[in-house]
Amino acid sequence: MLTLSLIVVNIVVAVFGVYQFDYKVDNVVNNPLVIILSIIIGTVIALIFALVYIEGFYLLVAKRKPINSKLMHALANQFMAVPLHVSNTRVKVIGRENLPKDPGFSIYSNHTSMMDIPVLMCNLRGYPVAFLAKKIVTRLFGIGKWTPALGCVSLDRENSRKGAEAIIQVIKNVKNGSTMVIFPEGTRTREIGSLIDFKPGSFKVALKSKAPLVPVTIVKANNFNIIKWPFAKKIKVVIHKPLPFDEFKGMNTQDLSNKVREVIESAL
Repeated sequence: MLTLSLIVVNIVVAVFGVYQFDYKVDNVVNNPLVIILSIIIGTVIALIFALVYIEGFYLLVAKRKPINSKLMHALANQFMAVPLHVSNTRVKVIGRENLPKDPGFSIYSNHTSMMDIPVLMCNLRGYPVAFLAKKIVTRLFGIGKWTPALGCVSLDRENSRKGAEAIIQVIKNVKNGSTMVIFPEGTRTREIGSLIDFKPGSFKVALKSKAPLVPVTIVKANNFNIIKWPFAKKIKVVIHKPLPFDEFKGMNTQDLSNKVREVIESAL
């Protein structure tokens, strides 16, 4: 809905500019400078509209609702869907029925690009999805302030004490009903279709929260980063069967890491 609204705003402003400053002059649309400027101004106003949406709903909703509020996550999904629509990214979800009926579990997924965040948020509708993310994500202009309100937790890798505090907060969020997404590789994988070493410490969340763990594989074609707009980029999200806590409660973090890695890798 937000993407459609932005497109409509852009078109209306551009058409108005062309009509007012080109067509009304001589009843002909023949001034390329006016056309270009109208499109640029329309784009700028659409971006301002998006910022008003983000700031407005942050003040009205995000600051007043709990982190697992369905309304807040539905609003967040609206602006998280914009980059997917603009880049013509099409997502196919396999195994959605494997998700636990109740929120309050952890998802462990591979990670190859920043698009993975909107892909998961927008295709796990109905769940209060949040992320254990790099500190820089919380500083992004406009959407950065939304991240803690949604239950996302900032991870400072350069400070071990704050890193431990972040893991503790993620565990609390899961226990309080959030669906926390963790990228156990710790960073984006440069080579699509492969995995780098997992960080065993990230699996403390699953063990300490005593909640189900859902492995997820994000599958992209090898030429995904080469495909340019307007051609469609296709992503497949494979949701594996959840691991109940009783199934891994006796494991250490390294053994659990190996087990989950094997499941995720099986769909690549």
